[in-house]
Amino acid sequence: MSGRSLRGTRAVLVAAGAVAGGVALVLPTAHFLSDRVPGDVPSPELSVALRLVCAVALAAAFALAWITLRRHSDEPLAFATLPGLVIVGIAVRYLVRTLPAYVDQLPAARIGPALGAWLILGVGVLLTVTGLVAGFATKRR
Repeated sequence: MSGRSLRGTRAVLVAAGAVAGGVALVLPTAHFLSDRVPGDVPSPELSVALRLVCAVALAAAFALAWITLRRHSDEPLAFATLPGLVIVGIAVRYLVRTLPAYVDQLPAARIGPALGAWLILGVGVLLTVTGLVAGFATKRR
């Protein structure tokens, strides 16, 4: 495959990943028995503020993919690593710190990660890896 078709493939992959991440943001990020969570305890779902940060990062990744397709250059797509790292950081902190804290606090609620949390993490990893590949392709030229 030529460099041009690989560049287009990478850009489409980042754009599709950004759209999938947008879908993941509306999916639940935690499974829990709601009748076992007291009313004064906040929901174990990913907070709205962090969802907004992820949405901005996904919009930036989508814009970088669009610019890559318009300019026929890998340089903009290499910056998709940054939004990817933001999303991975948020997802990992949520899965490693936030959810276990709720599990310790409310064991009867049977709290665990849901599809949305895993999809957000996967999209972040996809954006990071694709951005790195585009960066190495730029450096190779």
